[in-house]
Amino acid sequence: MAVRADFSVSPVIRHLIARSQGRHRLFPDGRARTAAARHLAELCLRHRLRCIVWCITDRCLHVVAQGGAAMLALAADELVGVQPQHGYALSTYVKLDLYLLEVARHALQAPVRGGLCRRAIDWPLSSAQDSCGLRSPPAWLDPTPLHDLLGQRDERGHERFRRFIGCC
Repeated sequence: MAVRADFSVSPVIRHLIARSQGRHRLFPDGRARTAAARHLAELCLRHRLRCIVWCITDRCLHVVAQGGAAMLALAADELVGVQPQHGYALSTYVKLDLYLLEVARHALQAPVRGGLCRRAIDWPLSSAQDSCGLRSPPAWLDPTPLHDLLGQRDERGHERFRRFIGCC
């Protein structure tokens, strides 16, 4: 089977997922999860990626980012490696349409589905509070594509997104 390398310069959006299997954990404790979040920020700045949404729990990592295909591939390899020790990693293309909203909701609701918190905005290691306008996003995070998909560009984009992911 031939392998095709995509080195296009035009920005693409990818959803990177890493999950553990069985009773194993990707990030064994809060310190490891916090270190992974810092590493994600560093990678986005270094590779000039625009992170749209992210979430880290003990058993999974979700990152939706926009940038050059080669830079996204490099960042994904640095973040989770080629193959996690006890799990798997995959990366999929995401179009700038309704599917992006569904991927964002899925990523931010991961701690709720895992029973780690009641609302997505209660989980500290995600971009839920930034995307919902409850705190100012860092320079490497840009949730505006999510807000733009939910209506006109105005100051109410945070509210519409909060309702969309069910944080009200």
